[in-house]
Amino acid sequence: MKREDKERYLEDYQREINRGEPYFPRYALRDAAVGLALVLVLMALSAWAGAPLDERADPLATDYVPRPEWYFFFLFQLLKYFTGDLEVIGIVVIPTLGVAFLVLLPFLDRSRFRHFRRRPLVTGTTVALLTAGLALTLIAVVEAPPAADAAALTFEPASSDGAANFVTHCAACHGEFGEGALNPAQPGDIIPPISTAEYLGSRTDELLRVVVADGLPDFGMPAFDGAHGGPLQENAIDGIVAHMRSWETNPPVQLDGSVAAAGLSNSAQFLFPELCSRCHGDLGAGGSAPSLAAIEFQQSKTNEQLFDSINLGHEATPMVAWGEVLSQTQIEGLVELIRSFGEGADPGTPRYNIDVLPIFEVRCAACHGIAGGWDASTWELAVGSGDNAPVVIPGDAANSTLAQMMLGTHPDGILMPPEGRLPDALLQLVIDWIEGGALE
Repeated sequence: MKREDKERYLEDYQREINRGEPYFPRYALRDAAVGLALVLVLMALSAWAGAPLDERADPLATDYVPRPEWYFFFLFQLLKYFTGDLEVIGIVVIPTLGVAFLVLLPFLDRSRFRHFRRRPLVTGTTVALLTAGLALTLIAVVEAPPAADAAALTFEPASSDGAANFVTHCAACHGEFGEGALNPAQPGDIIPPISTAEYLGSRTDELLRVVVADGLPDFGMPAFDGAHGGPLQENAIDGIVAHMRSWETNPPVQLDGSVAAAGLSNSAQFLFPELCSRCHGDLGAGGSAPSLAAIEFQQSKTNEQLFDSINLGHEATPMVAWGEVLSQTQIEGLVELIRSFGEGADPGTPRYNIDVLPIFEVRCAACHGIAGGWDASTWELAVGSGDNAPVVIPGDAANSTLAQMMLGTHPDGILMPPEGRLPDALLQLVIDWIEGGALE
């Protein structure tokens, strides 16, 4: 600015000041009066006209098109041009630049002129912003789909009926009541029950939910969560878990008699064939579950880890928490027996009261003592009672009547138990007891 222009400007400015009047109190009262009048008008409009509220929200409505307030239409329209990862440009970057322009305006425009024609930078930028905002608002209004268009949309809430969803999606593999069935994904494998008190008591709701949602690929179970390509939504999975949990108070499936009778003996040689060999095989050789006799397994597990595996089970696998059924002494005996598999050691000569008596109590006592007069309640009676006494010849299983009947080699064709031979592991335990001298 030239010196003459600056001096003339200051003179004009001083003259205007001297001719004017102070802001307070006249102008201050005038501004306050106008502000109060605006507040009263707004209060009157709120009381008489009210706010244009929509109807109560209905989550099942298909004819409602959600839209922002009109003064946000320009931002709403920007989202149509900046989609996906570019959304941040439309709703953060561009609005932030507009606000920054207003904040920096006093520093960007240092002109002494007030007329808009003499300030092209500010005028042009402001007109451009206003035009863009107005244009985006008008486009948003024009392109707004009518409510009728949304009526063609279909919305079918996912069923949360846990029982129905379980039958539809789970019963084919787990049975209608969680009783288990043949595994269609792994021929020869049997899916164990999931509705026993032991299974449900060792698994939390969250674990059951994860198993249903994510599946168990190693066991052939697919993921059922829609996020993983499955057919179920979250509320449907919660319904299935709730249905399974309802079994816990009155389990539709009970553990078989061998498990229920596990407390009769502390003998690991009795417990392992009854509870473990069905999955881990005779002498832990392996089956549907890993081999316990493998060198790699034996070297990778400490006794404490074996104890915890039996006691606590393994989540999301058929291995239940046997600590709910077995005592510490019984589990410790199983750990010791499992160790003997790996070492190839002789687990010892079976004894009647510890190893054999529990077998007879579970498998034979329901009939004997009445039929045939044979009684297995004591060692003396087991060896010397019955119509064909003595039924046990210590050290000679081949000629012992008891062994012949259990093996099905008796001359008269008698088989005990009548419904079929004992499992091989239990039968071998009785034979080993006789061959070892039928120790008490």
